Amino acid sequence: MTKTTHQLSLLNRIARVLLCLVFLHSLIGKLTGFASPAAAIAAKGLPLAPVLLSAAILLMAAGSALVISGWKSRIGAVLLLVFLVPTTFLFHGDVADTSERIQLIKNLAIVGGLLLVVDQDSQN
Repeated sequence: MTKTTHQLSLLNRIARVLLCLVFLHSLIGKLTGFASPAAAIAAKGLPLAPVLLSAAILLMAAGSALVISGWKSRIGAVLLLVFLVPTTFLFHGDVADTSERIQLIKNLAIVGGLLLVVDQDSQN
C-alpha cells in the first residue's frame, strides 16, 4: 500500500507541474518582454495596462508556486483561476477565429484541471 500511495503522490506532483507549465512559460514571456503583453492589454481598452500585467505576473507566479509545491495549493489554484478566467474570455472570446477557439478550449481544459486541484484539496 505504501508503494501505491507513493506512486499516486508522484503522479499528483507530476500532474501539478504539467498543469502549471503553461503559466510558467507565459510568466517567462511576460517578464522578458513586458512591453508586448502590456500593449496587448492596452489594445483591449483596459486602463493601467502595466499595473494589470504586473498583477497577472504575481497571480501566475504565486499560484503556480503554491500548486506545484502542494502547500496551500487550493489557494494557488484559485489565484490561477482569478487570472485565467477573465483573460480567457477577454483575449480568446472570438470563437469564429479557429486559433482563438482552440486557445479558448485549451484554457477551459486548464480551468477544469485547476478546479480538480481545488476539489481535491478541499477533501484532504
